[in-house]
Amino acid sequence: MNREEFLQGLRDALSGHVPPAVVRENLEYYDDYIRTECRKGRTEADVMAELGDPRLIAKTIEDTTPGSGEGAYEEYHSSGFGYSGKDSQYARGMAGQDPEYQSSRNIHYYDLNKWYWKVIGIVAVILVLTMVISIVTGILTIVVPMLPALIMVALVMWFVRGPKH
Repeated sequence: MNREEFLQGLRDALSGHVPPAVVRENLEYYDDYIRTECRKGRTEADVMAELGDPRLIAKTIEDTTPGSGEGAYEEYHSSGFGYSGKDSQYARGMAGQDPEYQSSRNIHYYDLNKWYWKVIGIVAVILVLTMVISIVTGILTIVVPMLPALIMVALVMWFVRGPKH
């Protein structure tokens, strides 16, 4: 396995399970680590053997990230997010030359699986149901007193028109 395959495997294993910022931070960390170790004279194969399976690393990251889990977050996609050297979109983004990369760093995702969001959701549902019930009962309080008069009008009209054959 080479660096690109390792980083792609890590990205695939983390996407959708942890916040996109965590995916990005770890991809940057491992890319930098691999490059640094290679600059020290180690072969890429040795570094890959030391790191091991990217899925195991991803599982550890997921286990240590609060609120993470299956489908808890949107998948991390970065079109053209490559690791092919200084000309890659990754390198341009890190150098501050890619405005798309820079603007994506300001996105904040809310984890709606927290207990307080569930409480807020339940309260909102109760308020909506209360409003609907209030409106229906308000309409009924107007219509019910008029119901005997409406029935009488309908009966009179039925007698005037006569039975239909």
